[in-house]
Amino acid sequence: MRCEHTDYLELACIKGFVLEVMTRENKSISGQAKDIVYNDQRQQCLVLNHNEQQTFILLDDISKLTALTPNSYFTTLILSD
Repeated sequence: MRCEHTDYLELACIKGFVLEVMTRENKSISGQAKDIVYNDQRQQCLVLNHNEQQTFILLDDISKLTALTPNSYFTTLILSD
């Protein structure tokens, strides 16, 4: 993930945006962005509040982000290698 994409994710966490995340396996997960953390394997993960529980998504597994919360910063980010 490029640095500017991480910056947008950090902003989404600070502002509490609701995001739709598409993974490289074409799995869609929606939830409120909460934080970016490291897992036990020292991989960066996006933390989403999803269905009243926390979901951890590896940043390297994300292919597309869509902000469902209206904002002036971004709507959709396509992430590439």
